Amino acid sequence: MKTHFSEIDPSDATQLRLPDPGIEGPLNENGDECPWPWDPIQLKGAPLGQYHCPYCGAMVIAGQDHIDYREDDASGGV
Repeated sequence: MKTHFSEIDPSDATQLRLPDPGIEGPLNENGDECPWPWDPIQLKGAPLGQYHCPYCGAMVIAGQDHIDYREDDASGGV
């Protein structure tokens, strides 16, 4: 079973790049896996707001876990 990227602290991910066979990373709006989804969470404490992930271009929220645009069910919901 893969480890979800949000279970890994950014300080422990410095040598990681996704895709990785042991880590489930988030997908951006185009369905591409973000190579380093720990960037937005590092802005914790900054004013809450929209933020473009510099690694995959996804629109995320500063200070929060990287949004995963993967469809979770057959109805197309996220």
